[in-house]
Amino acid sequence: MGNTLPQSNPTRPVATTTTATSSVTTKDESSQYPKLKKSRSLREYTRSTSLINSSSSNSTKRNISLPRPRSMAPTDAEIIDIRALRCALPSTEHPLDNGISTTTTINNEGENQLLKQLDYIYSCVRKDKGLFGMMTENIQSKHIFSNHEPENTHTLDRTPEEFHMDYESIYLQTLDGEFIHAYWIYHANNITSIPTTTTLLYLHGAGGNISHRLEVVRLFYENLHCNILIIDYRGFGKSSGSPSELGLYIDAQTAYDYLIYKQKILPEHIIVFGTSLGASVAIQLVSDPLNRVKVAIFENAFISVPEIAKYFLTYAKSVIGVTKSIGFIYLFDSLPKVRRIECPCIYLTGLLDPIIPTWMTNTLYNETRSAKKRHLFEYPFGKHNDLPIMPEYFDNLHSFINELPTIKSSTEQESVLR
Repeated sequence: MGNTLPQSNPTRPVATTTTATSSVTTKDESSQYPKLKKSRSLREYTRSTSLINSSSSNSTKRNISLPRPRSMAPTDAEIIDIRALRCALPSTEHPLDNGISTTTTINNEGENQLLKQLDYIYSCVRKDKGLFGMMTENIQSKHIFSNHEPENTHTLDRTPEEFHMDYESIYLQTLDGEFIHAYWIYHANNITSIPTTTTLLYLHGAGGNISHRLEVVRLFYENLHCNILIIDYRGFGKSSGSPSELGLYIDAQTAYDYLIYKQKILPEHIIVFGTSLGASVAIQLVSDPLNRVKVAIFENAFISVPEIAKYFLTYAKSVIGVTKSIGFIYLFDSLPKVRRIECPCIYLTGLLDPIIPTWMTNTLYNETRSAKKRHLFEYPFGKHNDLPIMPEYFDNLHSFINELPTIKSSTEQESVLR
């Protein structure tokens, strides 16, 4: 998947921007999720329905009324129910000095936090398809997700074992009842220190399945010496369901929750990586302030689906400009979300990318002004799928990550407070 062009001056680093905060302020719940201002390229769209129906104004009494399961449970690997992990943590993990059981309190807290996160996810997607949208839904889904390409894409050709990586094949039961297939890839010699080992959440692009990404995953596995969780979105590979913008966002949240609640990995050791369509999903994930990470990496990110359509269909610019707000079902509108990102960010782009124009990545980078630190690396001979084999690719990642300030783990912070 490489190219044979000469690799002189492979990267052109852009000045790193660091945003320092002089004091830590406490935010109330209402300020945690400010209303997103949609990008100028899209017409205003508003929510018409609520994801979760509540029968009481008291947030602690709300019920998560999501239909589940939607699909028949798979039998070829372990199933981890993420919703159960989030909302039914055992009280022994949070004991009180007076010996009173805290199960009810913890359940309420878990449900309330889950409600907020799902409500935020739902606020970022369209609910109204419109007549034109319903007529072209299958065409849009085919071109955006390409989850049935290439041929036999729902059959996994290879496993991490063939690339000399220790792994577990698992299914994550999502918050709305789908079963997401994933590979949990780990270093066997670090099995006892998983919570403090750097872990990469890999969110791939359109088309294919996780077995088609193993060659690239091995590069991260060896060069960053990290554990890796890679998932197939719903409708991809062996995962159940059909892909949608809302569904992909929920799948990414489910994968993040697996690392936090099942593997007990500390947020300061999690790296979220997304490429192409996966970059939009990664941007959505880390734009939620409750999803804390060490660093987020966005490779060949685009602004939105309508902007990509305008880029490819230049002859139809005027038509798209009029109909995009009512014609496009899936927006993946990243521009307003990057303005909310606070974690350190890396943007990677290939200047020869025939699919995602470089200016889109530059625009997103320039709008990520609230990030603690950010950097843009451009690869003059990089295309859409070959950036990881570009010279200095992993050196750039290492240099950025190593320059981040050391963050004390949660256990260390608790010991200092005591």
